[in-house]
Amino acid sequence: MKKFIVLSAVLATVIASCDKVKNAYPAKAAGNSTLDWSLYPDGDSAYYVSQGLWPTFPANTNTFTNVLIEDFTGHRCNNCPNAAVVLHNLEDANPGRVFGASIHTSPVGASNFQEISLPDYPTVLYNDLAYEIGIHFGSKPGTGFIGNPSGAVNRQLNGTDNTSSPGTWSSKTTVELNKPLRVNIQSHANYFASTRGSFLHVEVDKVDNNITNQLAVVVYVCEDSLVAPQLMPDLTRNANYVHRDIMRDCIDGNAFGRVLTAADLGSNGKYYVNYTYQLPSQYDVDNMHYLIYVYDKTTEEIYQVIEQHLH
Repeated sequence: MKKFIVLSAVLATVIASCDKVKNAYPAKAAGNSTLDWSLYPDGDSAYYVSQGLWPTFPANTNTFTNVLIEDFTGHRCNNCPNAAVVLHNLEDANPGRVFGASIHTSPVGASNFQEISLPDYPTVLYNDLAYEIGIHFGSKPGTGFIGNPSGAVNRQLNGTDNTSSPGTWSSKTTVELNKPLRVNIQSHANYFASTRGSFLHVEVDKVDNNITNQLAVVVYVCEDSLVAPQLMPDLTRNANYVHRDIMRDCIDGNAFGRVLTAADLGSNGKYYVNYTYQLPSQYDVDNMHYLIYVYDKTTEEIYQVIEQHLH
């Protein structure tokens, strides 16, 4: 934070001496991130700061551990809709604390469940990062992820396995919701329609100092409420199925995010990470949100997750 204060003072001097200084604001301010300032319509980082768009986070008063349920699914998997019902019932029963991500992948990445099949299943719901996640958890020793549907509840660890069947998601969610808070997260996002550019600012607070393993932060880009065909349990095709919380991308292109390092630390002992992302033209910003989570790089368990809408 000391760095931020010093930079702010420098900026104040710069701004006072001229109206615009092209990208005078260092990209690494308050976090070791590289930002694409061309996504800011004025193209001027100093002006972005002077307009109050760079947030100063208040004290984080949250005391709860939230839960991310990653649902490994497919639009041609007839048992997958029932798993989605389990997931969304848990979300509805725990608003603001349980979040779902529908990740279209099998244990080996692509399978018939995920691939398009014309003319009945024309919608691409998978992506390479989803497949990367599926292959990773599908290949771990002792994995229970041997087919769809399957998933992970905060990647709760059972031996060497972070995955589980939908029948266990409810009980595992209860366990996770009652765990003491170990990591806190705050975020702020700004979206600029003319460039489809999103600026995401994240604060991570390691509340539990007994955590000695490396931590990593991941940001899923999710699309909600897309109507597209789905194979149903009775083997009929539902052309008007509503697919929710589809994991479309990761904000930095990394399926497993980035490790938090000393370079991300502010003087207050909290980590600050900043991102820019250009929303692809096929997505409606009103249906998009980020899921921001922090996990243990050794055990892969997720310690905290929050949702942030793009605007």
